[in-house]
Amino acid sequence: MKTIMFYVIMSLVLCHCKAQEELSLTYIGYQYKGTQNRSFLNKELILKTDGDTIRMNLRLPYDSIHHNVIDRGLLYNCHLKKGVKYTFTLQKKCIFDIPCFFNSYYRTNTIPDKNDCSKFIEIKKDTEYDYRGDYGRYVDIKGCLYEIKRIYPNNGGFYPH
Repeated sequence: MKTIMFYVIMSLVLCHCKAQEELSLTYIGYQYKGTQNRSFLNKELILKTDGDTIRMNLRLPYDSIHHNVIDRGLLYNCHLKKGVKYTFTLQKKCIFDIPCFFNSYYRTNTIPDKNDCSKFIEIKKDTEYDYRGDYGRYVDIKGCLYEIKRIYPNNGGFYPH
């Protein structure tokens, strides 16, 4: 009986951990903002539902010496078009789920919440510019980290390559 209960509980935990959210949003535009690290900029994507505005933050590497931001778009090089409605499949991630070899803003400039490791508090810490990572895969909304699993329609984005 204990074994059965163990498997039931483990199944529920694993299903919950892999849960994904789908958001249908219309892309309005973006604006660049500073971050708590001179080597990163925040590209704040402004998206709209039927009544609410959602601000999705994409933390991009910034070369402050040459004043150059590298923006390869979301996920796999997708630049959104204004006025197009997209469905984003997002999965909550813990800060430490981002691979160590990435130069990630979330790994250097955040402290995870003790109760929910996908939520975080930003801290000030400057690092040297270093472009290493899949920056378009990870975004945050209201202080919660997500990995973008899918964007639909994927032909609604602009792929520069």
